[in-house]
Amino acid sequence: MNLSPPELTKLQAMKKSEKQLLYILVSFALLGALVVCSDIYFEKRELLTQEHTNLQNEWIEIETLFEERSLWELRGQWLEENQPIFTNNQAVTQAIFERAEKPRTSGISTSRLTLVPLNETPFFNEVGVSFTAEGELGSILRWLYDMTPPSSFRVIRNIRLAPSADEAQILTANIELLRWYAPPES
Repeated sequence: MNLSPPELTKLQAMKKSEKQLLYILVSFALLGALVVCSDIYFEKRELLTQEHTNLQNEWIEIETLFEERSLWELRGQWLEENQPIFTNNQAVTQAIFERAEKPRTSGISTSRLTLVPLNETPFFNEVGVSFTAEGELGSILRWLYDMTPPSSFRVIRNIRLAPSADEAQILTANIELLRWYAPPES
C-alpha cells in the first residue's frame, strides 16, 4: 500500500485513540465481510449438497428402472393383451352398472346406483359406479374379492362399512367401483 506524503503525515498525525478506533472499524468491516461471505458460501454449499443428493436419488431410480426393464416390458405386454378397450361411453357404463347391480354372491343386495363421472387420461379411461350394498360381512367381503381380480381391471376406490340400523348381523357398505379401460385406438 503506497501512501502519498500528505496522507502519510495525516496518518502519523492521528492520535493513538483515533488509530485504535480506525483499526477497530476496519476490523469490524472485515469481520462483517467475512460473515456475509461465509453465509453466502454455506447457502451455496447447502444448495449444491441438496442438488447432489437429488441427482444421486434420480440416478438410483434410473438404474432401478433399467434393472427392472424386462419386468416392466412384460407388464406392458400383459396390459396390451388383457386390458379391455374403451368402445363407447354408453356400452362401458352399462357394463359396470350391470356388474354392480347383479351380485353373483348370495345374501347381497344393492341399491342407489349412480354413475361416477368418466375420467379420461392418455393412458386409460376410468368408468365407475357408486352404490350401496347390504349383507353379512363374509358375503360382502367374498363379493368384493370376486369383483376385483387384477384381470378384471376393476378396483374399489372408496368403501365405507357401517352396521345396519335394523339388524346387527347385516352391514351396509357404500362403495365406489371403478373399471379401467385402454383408451380407444385412434
